Amino acid sequence: MPVAPDHAATELLTIDLEHLSTSATVCAIRGEIDLASEAAFRAGLERALGGTPTLVIDLCEVTFIGSIAAAIVIDVLQHQSDRQVIKVVSGQCGTKVFRMVGLSAAVDCFPNRAPM
Repeated sequence: MPVAPDHAATELLTIDLEHLSTSATVCAIRGEIDLASEAAFRAGLERALGGTPTLVIDLCEVTFIGSIAAAIVIDVLQHQSDRQVIKVVSGQCGTKVFRMVGLSAAVDCFPNRAPM
């Protein structure tokens, strides 16, 4: 049963942590991920790490994604627990950037939550 989301926000970025079950947490991002919001994006992902066996980073409602987002996801992947699987719902903005930097080869990327 879902619980009330853990919520963090800046002017440009909103991050909601949704604990779907004891096995999955969704980190839903809305807004822009760039140099101005990188600290909030990193903090949101770090807050979600390790809590459940699966972490889903949902970028479907991101309106702008700079390459800094890919760098942060790569950094998070390097520091994750071996027991936690990270999946990315890349949406339209994220798909292009993640393909361009090769991140889609390193992490499971999905166009939306449906195929997961």
